[in-house]
Amino acid sequence: MYEPQDIQQMRLKLYEEVWSEPMTTVAVRYGISDNGLRKRCKALNIPLPPVGYWAKVKAGKPVPEQVPLPPTIYNSNNADKSDGSKPQAQKKDSILRFVDTEEFSLEQLSNMQDFDLLLPGSFEDFSNWYSNIKVPGRIQDYHALVSKHQSEREYREARDKEHPFRDKGIKIWSPVEKVKYRDNEAVIPISVSSRQYNRACRIADTILKSFQELEARFSVERGNQDNITITLLSSDLSFEIFEHKTKRRYLSEQGVLQDLRPIYEEVYDGRLQINWTVHKAGYYSTDKSASTILSYSDSDEERLEDQIPSVVLEVCKLCFNNEIINRVEQKKRAIQFEIERKKRIEKENIERQRNLEEKRQAQIDSLINELPNHANNWFKRNQLLRYADELENFLVTCQEQETIQLLQIYIQLVRENADIYNPLSNILDKMRTIELLESS
Repeated sequence: MYEPQDIQQMRLKLYEEVWSEPMTTVAVRYGISDNGLRKRCKALNIPLPPVGYWAKVKAGKPVPEQVPLPPTIYNSNNADKSDGSKPQAQKKDSILRFVDTEEFSLEQLSNMQDFDLLLPGSFEDFSNWYSNIKVPGRIQDYHALVSKHQSEREYREARDKEHPFRDKGIKIWSPVEKVKYRDNEAVIPISVSSRQYNRACRIADTILKSFQELEARFSVERGNQDNITITLLSSDLSFEIFEHKTKRRYLSEQGVLQDLRPIYEEVYDGRLQINWTVHKAGYYSTDKSASTILSYSDSDEERLEDQIPSVVLEVCKLCFNNEIINRVEQKKRAIQFEIERKKRIEKENIERQRNLEEKRQAQIDSLINELPNHANNWFKRNQLLRYADELENFLVTCQEQETIQLLQIYIQLVRENADIYNPLSNILDKMRTIELLESS
């Protein structure tokens, strides 16, 4: 089974490589393209040097500091880890406390569904929590995003009253401009009548505070289009609250000419609806268009306020399922990465053995080519040694002391220089190299 400790080591190794050498160099080592390596780094949550980083290094220019290696996405919902140590205990006061799936096999992960992700005690806490969610009849301290919507709505109404035709490019001159014109600032999407506005704000406030208790993150993108993104686990959520409109016949005043067709106008009818869009987020979701739509509205049997616990439950179930899918995909990628790593190591070993065999064969060929020289040198050495022996025999017959002394010195030179032609040292060195290469 592919263990998480291996994932940590693999991430650390790859992180050190991409910050030590250009992506193209590292990619060649792994036998993949640089784009393929970037995708794998993104999948493993490994930060990469910015564009132009290595060009600046080559030019000797200052470069940004190396980005620290963040925790793996696999453990993003657990407490932070360091140096491969065990995860710290999750907060006891957290509503959502998750099962540690690090040691789970791919089959175990694939068989999980929604609330299997929660610890048994956490599931009980979550069940008690969501079932007690209620939209209060009065709120004193609204969530910051709701308060922002209230002030923005107030401004828009005053602005549109002050500048009635500005959206059509027509500016009416006024000696006193009470409200300065500006474009809309994006806020959470609530589109209802004044009569239902307070009610819609209380619903939105309850939803935001509920997901805040689940430690979700909120963001509103800049622009003039209202929006909201709630990130919970591996999902991005968005919602909009609006009021239904009903067509009714519009009766014009007497004396105003009109054709024979009836004229209708749309008016708010007091029925609120909330639409949810749940996107898969995270590093393993490639299809950003994949989403789930949930709709809840006032009905004769149940007002929207009373449906909020069910809304939160269903949205959370989708988020948990997305998180499970995310972990399954991560496990698959980690397994695939390990398979590729083993293939790469096997390929490197084969290449290494081939290089060693080539070197060994080169040593053998060199030894074979030098055989005649070795033989000649051997014979030269023996010839010189025999020559020295004969000179020593000759010394026995010599009578002059000077001749004897000089010949003794000469004989010593012959014996010393005879070893220069000794091929054994060179032969043994090459044979040791051949044996060493063969055993490697």
